[in-house]
Amino acid sequence: MGELSADGRQHLEEALQNNDPSEKDFHIRQVLQVWGVDDLPKELK
Repeated sequence: MGELSADGRQHLEEALQNNDPSEKDFHIRQVLQVWGVDDLPKELK
């Protein structure tokens, strides 16, 4: 995996600061969707 971008870090910080579970989920999913793209199997790219 590569290094987390500034946007990714911002989403993680917002997830940590937010008390609403759905907002935490949103920010964490944003990071995972962008960061995990490099690790998809070839047939899914």
